[in-house]
Amino acid sequence: MEIKQLTEPQIELLRKPLPKEAVKPHPTKTFLSSIKAIYVVERLNDVFGIGGWYANNEVVKQDGKMVVVKSTFHAPEYGILIPDIFGGNDNADLGDAYKGACTDALTKIGSYLYIGMDVYKGLSDKDEKPPAKPAPVKKLKVPTDDEFNQLLNRVEKEGEPVITKAKEYYTFTTDQYTALQQKAKLKTA
Repeated sequence: MEIKQLTEPQIELLRKPLPKEAVKPHPTKTFLSSIKAIYVVERLNDVFGIGGWYANNEVVKQDGKMVVVKSTFHAPEYGILIPDIFGGNDNADLGDAYKGACTDALTKIGSYLYIGMDVYKGLSDKDEKPPAKPAPVKKLKVPTDDEFNQLLNRVEKEGEPVITKAKEYYTFTTDQYTALQQKAKLKTA
């Protein structure tokens, strides 16, 4: 079989931005977007034809509800092979986790073929969203003597996690921080 070359119209179709309804906010990482896999399938069918491409998925890890697959994409008529693309999913329904891992890998494969590149570059929603406002800056204060003594007592009882949490509310002098660290070390010793 003679290997075909992608035509300019096919490459343009691969690069064409996905419709806005193809992109949704990532379910757990709100600063990211996610591409609905069916739009990638549709674009691959439009470019390579139905049955003109396929992906082999191999489960490489299934731990609890987490499933990780390694996927290899094939478009044989065009000699296109994209191996070892990983996808993962931790859906509580194990069947959905397997499917989700495969579609996660497929959307990543799409990015190797230009599909959704504008999303990965952060360009897809540039005109639709106002610029994000920076998070308000928390003004931290140095703890009073009473507050600091209470912290020392808690660190002595509970250890390092108290210091980690306290750093969200207070800024410490060097002497205070050293004292807290020493109390934490005593707790673990």
